[in-house]
This record gives sequence, C-alpha cells and structure tokens, in this order.
Amino acid sequence: MKKQIILFFLVLVLMVGSLSGCNRISPSYTTEKNKFVGTWTYLVPSGNDSNYSFTYYFCSNGTFSFNKTGLITNGTFDLIDGNLFLTYNANGTKQYVNCSYVFSENNTTLTINGAPYTKQ
Repeated sequence: MKKQIILFFLVLVLMVGSLSGCNRISPSYTTEKNKFVGTWTYLVPSGNDSNYSFTYYFCSNGTFSFNKTGLITNGTFDLIDGNLFLTYNANGTKQYVNCSYVFSENNTTLTINGAPYTKQ
C-alpha cells in the first residue's frame, strides 16, 4: 500500500511538472512582439503625383487598428510560427490573416507581405 501511494504521488508530481510549462511565454516572443508596438505607415505611390498611405497602429495589449484611406479596421495581433497573425471582424464575420513580416533598418522599417512600413 505504501508503495502505491508513493507511486501515485510520483506520477502526480510528474504530470503537474510537465503541464506547468505550457503557459510560459518566452522572452524572445515578448521582445519580438514589442517591436510592433507603435505607428507604422506605408506610403503607396499612385503614379499620379498624389500618394496615399496605409497605417497600422499596434498596441502593447495585442490590439491593432489599420487605416486604409479612411477605412479603419480594428482587431488583435499575435505572432504564430514566425508570422504576424491578425484577427478582426468584417461585416460581423471573424477574419484571420496570416502575414509574413521582416524588421529592418534597426527596427524602423517593418515589411508586411512585401509592403515596407516606416515607424512614425
């Protein structure tokens, strides 16, 4: 009986120990996500001497706003498998967008799906 109790507690400790690391966020994830925080603008050349811009506003709480010539989209962002993952509602339907991204120029340029955004 004593061996069964010891075995039970040993298994219990191993289970709790293996599950306790599931909710940890790595420091590199936090550092990378914090690079997004701020205002990022992409100046779109129109070819007619009049430019317009797209602007992302990324907040430290994981939310974002996207302004595309007056059309504003709000949602949440996360980093999943090395990509920028955006979630937002469009006409009452939840939308998900998986974007490639690269930081350059000492983290002052953020290229999202090939479009270079400059930190403001």
